[in-house]
Amino acid sequence: MSKTCEKISYIIKRLSLSLAGAFIIINIGVIIMSVFLRYFLHNSPIWTEEVAMFTLIWSVMFGAVAAFSYGEHVSITAVEKFMPKNVGKIMRCFRHILIIGILGVMTYLGVNYVSSMWKFRTLALDMPKTIPLMSIPIGMGLMLLQYILLQIVSASKY
Repeated sequence: MSKTCEKISYIIKRLSLSLAGAFIIINIGVIIMSVFLRYFLHNSPIWTEEVAMFTLIWSVMFGAVAAFSYGEHVSITAVEKFMPKNVGKIMRCFRHILIIGILGVMTYLGVNYVSSMWKFRTLALDMPKTIPLMSIPIGMGLMLLQYILLQIVSASKY
């Protein structure tokens, strides 16, 4: 089971990193195009602002999943290192429960929020607001899944 979890975790890590990079490239391309059209042709399409904003949001969420996968998220473990071994274990257990709980709640709230936004449309692109907002539950859900997978892989090594 550990090998399967490790493979799935690797796929999530690589996919999220690739998607974050792709969205950043699209974002930069749209911004450069918008600036060029605005200053040289004096006519910039209205949709470029929305595309730039939505691709930035998606890139941040996928980038957060990638950072989470590499262990680059913010973590304060200084206090834990100075505690007695038993207290440190309790703190680690509490930290795992807290992280899983927060990511689970954020995924749940994100799904609820996204499902309530189907009837609203974006101004320039005239698409459902749900599409750009889906980055929240997808990003948080992937972080939750990745965290659980990494804990399974980590536990199997010891």
